[in-house]
Amino acid sequence: MKHSLSLLAAILVLCIGRVDIIAQTSDGADLVPLDMDVLINWEDPFKVTADDLGTIFKSQVESTGKKIWYDDPNEQRRAVFRNGSFDLKYTMSLFKGSIAIKALHVMVGEPRGFLMEIDKDYFTQEVEQALCDKLDAVLKTQHTRLINRKQEQIGHNWETKTCRVFITRELDRFVSLWVVRPRDFDPSGPTEPLAANLDALLNFSAMWKTSPDAFEQLYNAKAEKKEDQKKPPQFEWMNAEKSRARFSRQMFSNVETKLNMFAGSIKVEEAILEFVNGKAAKSTISFYNRGDSGDIEVKEFDRIFKTIGQNLGQVLKVAPKRQLMSTNAALPVSGWIWTSPMATALLEYNEYQVPGKVIKPEFLRLRLAAPGQTDYTMGKMVTGVQSMELIKRVTKKPDGEVYISGVPMVDQGQKGYCVAASCQRLFEYMRIPCDQHEMAQLVSADAESGANVSVMQKSLAKIDGRFKVAFKPLVNPEQYYSGSTGKRRVSDKEFNSLVKEYVNKGVPLLWALELGRAAEEPPLPGAGQTRGGHMRMIIGYKMENNQITKILFTDSWGSGHELKRMAAYDAYDVTIGLYSMAPRGL
Repeated sequence: MKHSLSLLAAILVLCIGRVDIIAQTSDGADLVPLDMDVLINWEDPFKVTADDLGTIFKSQVESTGKKIWYDDPNEQRRAVFRNGSFDLKYTMSLFKGSIAIKALHVMVGEPRGFLMEIDKDYFTQEVEQALCDKLDAVLKTQHTRLINRKQEQIGHNWETKTCRVFITRELDRFVSLWVVRPRDFDPSGPTEPLAANLDALLNFSAMWKTSPDAFEQLYNAKAEKKEDQKKPPQFEWMNAEKSRARFSRQMFSNVETKLNMFAGSIKVEEAILEFVNGKAAKSTISFYNRGDSGDIEVKEFDRIFKTIGQNLGQVLKVAPKRQLMSTNAALPVSGWIWTSPMATALLEYNEYQVPGKVIKPEFLRLRLAAPGQTDYTMGKMVTGVQSMELIKRVTKKPDGEVYISGVPMVDQGQKGYCVAASCQRLFEYMRIPCDQHEMAQLVSADAESGANVSVMQKSLAKIDGRFKVAFKPLVNPEQYYSGSTGKRRVSDKEFNSLVKEYVNKGVPLLWALELGRAAEEPPLPGAGQTRGGHMRMIIGYKMENNQITKILFTDSWGSGHELKRMAAYDAYDVTIGLYSMAPRGL
């Protein structure tokens, strides 16, 4: 989720790699000014190293004789400043003391960015203008406005060859100043336009025989390293096993990939191709979804729908039948189904033509399945997942790790759909037909700002009856702290106990948290989200000396994010909410 979860604890952060610097008040500590100007070289902000940090900060506080460094359990150097870290009190500033910084969180490793957060009350229009003027000067470029889908200004943006800087008013209590690497697509790489025609997915006689390796001969895969990208990428693998391939119009945040079908007559937003037993078996093609595409006129939506239907009839050489709405569908969904010896095709859309109601078109998607691969996603009724089947999915390793296998990967892409994507993964794991675009509507998610955690809770609580599952807040954000004391209602032992209980039953947990406050394995990707509210899925834990020492989780960010780890106490500390959505009776 991009910026949407209401954070229960206000923590301001500056990120460079792997060192945490968090400001809190400590009575009786010495007051020492910390000048952040010595930290950032605006011409090349990422030259700073861990050794540089040690030298910079030591030189500013060595006269006090106070301790500021310690090594964390993961053997990653960590500097902690708490406005009284240990016994040191200090003030922080930028631009020769003209801009006050409330708190910093610095990680030292491979530099991936800086974040400085400023007290909202301090950030008046005068301070905002002064900061923009100073950044215009040091970056030698004029800033532009950051606006959301509603055309409301939410901040400022600077783009240079060496960095991107932006200011946002993302959270209720802070203003954030980010310094990050340039956007993820390298213009110095392949100069051909990013584009792909997906008509090969309709060549069923050949497609259903295609292996992942053969598929890479048809379309260019996105390489992990830019230097390995010999041709412009057209798709990316969603997992290491190469069982899911994803085409996306927004594969990069700053460059659009042009996708189309039916001889280029219809634009495609996203397409997912699934491989079963080493051969292409199913695909889901999104022609329209409001999160990616924005609003659409009903007349244009109907035109696209009819064009797709006519072309499918010509390809499959059969007439479609009206698809009855599934009794366990999350939303009113209508569709037409084509059944032929070559493939089964299901064209679905939300029911927007309801007498007496004004309902917008939300999505238009096409599901394709090879012969013998039709399942619950194609409207076929199946028995819900059983508890014994879930238990069989629990893997236990000799090193003490216990985790749930078989959780499908869904990539939320550039959208703030972490809640929706996580729910889709969970529901798909339990064979419940609902994708992230439907779920986004259900949980009131917005593609730019994500989903409000309170709204999400209420929405999921309302729909559990439709899915014959039970929704339960295990850690409720509204009750996470007890009154004005700031003490957590749930202890770390209770948190670990909940994780162990549900993982042992094969039930993944929806996990709302604050990114950027704790080390994780592997580290957060430099080009993606590195702070703010987010939703993941907890799928495991590690036992050592009869205690849970690590929490295992997965992100809805595609390949490389299937199984990740965080120290158990850190996972507890950054938690905002924890939820189960499981078959009733478990």
